[in-house]
Amino acid sequence: MLSGERHEKILRELELRGTLTVNDFAEKSGQSTMTIRRDLTQLAAQGLLRRVHGGAVRMVVERPGETVHWRPRQPLATLGLIVPTAGYYFPEIIRGAEAAARALNARLILGVSNYSTEDEYKQLQRMVANSVDGVLLATAEPLEPGSPTFELLSGLRIPVVLVERSSRVFESVMSDHSYGAELAIEHLASLGHRRIGLAIASSSTAPWLLESHARMIAKLGLETDAPILEYVRSVVGAGNNQKEFGQFLDECRRTDTHAVLVLPDEEAITLINLAEESGVEVPQDLAIVAYDDEVADLAPVPLTSIAPPKRDVGYAAVTMCMERLAGKTGSSVSPALRRVSLAPKLIIRESSVTGEEEA
Repeated sequence: MLSGERHEKILRELELRGTLTVNDFAEKSGQSTMTIRRDLTQLAAQGLLRRVHGGAVRMVVERPGETVHWRPRQPLATLGLIVPTAGYYFPEIIRGAEAAARALNARLILGVSNYSTEDEYKQLQRMVANSVDGVLLATAEPLEPGSPTFELLSGLRIPVVLVERSSRVFESVMSDHSYGAELAIEHLASLGHRRIGLAIASSSTAPWLLESHARMIAKLGLETDAPILEYVRSVVGAGNNQKEFGQFLDECRRTDTHAVLVLPDEEAITLINLAEESGVEVPQDLAIVAYDDEVADLAPVPLTSIAPPKRDVGYAAVTMCMERLAGKTGSSVSPALRRVSLAPKLIIRESSVTGEEEA
């Protein structure tokens, strides 16, 4: 490593953490302690840091009425963000992560796995090989111990933050989908509905909704015979599961179910169209709440929706990673794992309430 590159890394480390010890930084950078001491001496002579026993601290220049902090030319850290898709759901998360990276002087590198665990693993390997300072990851599939991705992450000595995923081993930031489902069911129950159906596409979100639906039906004392549809989207995009939704609509009629929660909002639009074709009016005959708010307001009958805080999830994930890098999370010996859960919100539109109910 050239001296200029070492100096830049030292200054970035001081800007990020405020202090640096020779032994720790030598081990981290793979350089000898003698080399690091010589670098610190040179940088101190240039007025870019202040030597202290065993290391250095960030230089602060006091002037009358102001304090000037040295700032590096390069970003403080480079973070790798891998998501399953840059299309549905994740664009807002990416934008939130970008905003946090700008605010915290970090560089963000994006990878898209296209829901392929092999591509995910290869991109993760590439980012690690390029010496990213932290990893933000929304896995293509549930992260299982023993999987290549799990084993690679477990061996890293840099911060790892899961995004919209949960794990007992890694830190995470995600939407509280259980709470989101609770909001939807409480809203429909408050309108007098005693049977609330559920139609959910297979996804990482689906299990949270399924569990919350069962729990809230029991908690509120609602009827238990409302239909539940668990389906796999034939291709990404709306309107490709009409057969399944047609059967679901028939089951709603048969069981006298007049309220449903649908994941995602794209397919809730499919249900609205099928209902219209069969003479079922929304919301008079069938109240619909969509889980997610990507296109809910553009539906033929604007959809009441549960909106996960996607941008906030991305922002919080980058913030958590940078705080871990800066050592601001408690004990550096055995820091506690943090799992941040952010609450979705209910947006009431025309698909669940009539004009009389709104009044």
